[in-house]
Amino acid sequence: MKTLKETGAIGKQIKDGIRLMGRGAEEIKWPIHLEVSRATARAKAAVEAAGGTVRLVYYNKLGFRALLKPEWFEKKGRLLPKAARPPPKQRDKVDSIGRLPAPTKPLPFTVEELEFAAQREAARVTA
Repeated sequence: MKTLKETGAIGKQIKDGIRLMGRGAEEIKWPIHLEVSRATARAKAAVEAAGGTVRLVYYNKLGFRALLKPEWFEKKGRLLPKAARPPPKQRDKVDSIGRLPAPTKPLPFTVEELEFAAQREAARVTA
């Protein structure tokens, strides 16, 4: 989904994910491998007939933000969230849980946090 957004194949905003529709399905001539939120049966059949694959993945809103803009979390000094499991009603509609990008670097600790951790460790040793 991130690749589709970066290349301009879809619009600027992704609210609920990407839905693969069947309009123009006869024009798919080469194999492509897609991860989308939802897909119609006609679109999935057309992609698979061309030799490609369609994986239905689940992302919640925070997961979409982590997938599309992982730099937002780094800028705010937050860790990337873990991938969320789909709600029970949607479990039969998805193939897998969405994969989130790995953190690029660990968050730096502030001086106060390091001093507090050292004091806490010293208190444990003396106790």
